Amino acid sequence: MFKNLVALLAFFAFSQFLPAQTNLIQLAHWDDNTLPEASPNSLKLQYSGCWGMAVNGREYAILGGAAHILIFDVTDPTNTFLRNKFDAAEITIWREFKSYQNRLYAVSDGTSEGMMIFDFSAAPDTIRRTYWSTEFIQRAHTITLDTTSGHIYLNGGSAGSGIILLDVTQNPDQPQLIANIPQLEGGYIHDSYVRNDTLYASSGYNGLFVYDFKTDPQNPITLSSISTGGYNHNSWLTTDGKYSYYTEEIPRGRPVQIVDLQNLTVNGEMELIGNGFLDNLVPGGTEAIPHNVYIKDNLLYNSQYEDGLLIYDISNPLNPVLTYTFDTHPENTIYNGYYGNWGNYPWLPSGNIIAGDMQNGLFVLKINDASATTQPIGSLSIKIQPNPASDAFQIDLSALPAEENVPYRLLNAQGASVQQGQLPSSQAWVPVNSLQPGLYVLEILMGDRGTLSKKVVVQR
Repeated sequence: MFKNLVALLAFFAFSQFLPAQTNLIQLAHWDDNTLPEASPNSLKLQYSGCWGMAVNGREYAILGGAAHILIFDVTDPTNTFLRNKFDAAEITIWREFKSYQNRLYAVSDGTSEGMMIFDFSAAPDTIRRTYWSTEFIQRAHTITLDTTSGHIYLNGGSAGSGIILLDVTQNPDQPQLIANIPQLEGGYIHDSYVRNDTLYASSGYNGLFVYDFKTDPQNPITLSSISTGGYNHNSWLTTDGKYSYYTEEIPRGRPVQIVDLQNLTVNGEMELIGNGFLDNLVPGGTEAIPHNVYIKDNLLYNSQYEDGLLIYDISNPLNPVLTYTFDTHPENTIYNGYYGNWGNYPWLPSGNIIAGDMQNGLFVLKINDASATTQPIGSLSIKIQPNPASDAFQIDLSALPAEENVPYRLLNAQGASVQQGQLPSSQAWVPVNSLQPGLYVLEILMGDRGTLSKKVVVQR
């Protein structure tokens, strides 16, 4: 039986777990446990990439299912419903989407499903699949779309070490081939970001490459490259184009890194800035995996697998501040596999945020307006030790201008408050010797500044 849960039922979003959150409101949650899994094992991979669209005054969320493309109407998030479920040709753990005007473009990296196009122009009455073909590609790992030029870049998959470039400005339902580049200097492109037909290619272990496809798309020019050490997975540019942030999926524990692009057009140079940032929500965790990052205005939205969605204030781009979090996968107590938040979409006109969890389905979230106007706080502002704890743990709030007698509470895995009290100082001990071993969520109530949340493990 599928679950279509709204904000009033947030405590029941999971049968056993309460999502930890800081200043983010869950408006809806949808999951259908009867849908096929991509691999019938403990990973339970039911979902992959997500996207969003706003057409004819309504808002939609798109979620990749193992065997379907799922389209939801999220205009009224508390009444989120599955609008369409389109069958696919195969079961796969990779589906990705991009949109251009009122069309949705979908690819998968299974075996030979090709590309699909969905027409939203008559929505909400009708959403049609207008194209499904292997004309240009058998499979693609990701899809990138320049909404200014109407050019589609098909990355990875059967494009091999090159890229396939299409145009959809003449007919959005019938792409035209611009170029099929069999080999690029950086080799295989896992994912890419494009602006003004300048492609920022995440080329796995080869690093980050920048190509000019505007001057001569048949013969792209390599503008710059940088070796990043891990498997370069995804990147996104700041609004002003001065900086890029990228993720590396392998090995575990690689930080989100910042690249200075300000000399790119001057002398073709990119420069790594600082040591990056990696914040994790699991006690003692050092192997978190940032998967996909996106930027809207001065906020960076990081889908960090088992940690869920982490949102950073990048008003100072060289000093990101973790400001909002929502754990879509609170089952996790250690980093032990490919679980959790695959991607997100923060650009809906309503300001609502779409997040897709590989095991737990679709979430519609919103930044708490009341807390958004106050000074941001992040879960890293609180330190807990030891964690795991057996008899007691110490809370350190000295990094915050906290007053004495700050209220706190501990929630168990079912979301029930099992202990509450006040912290007499910014460094105080909390006893847990009366609690059963297991996972708990510590909430510190900071008044109009919001709520700090941290996972705590009690063990004997």
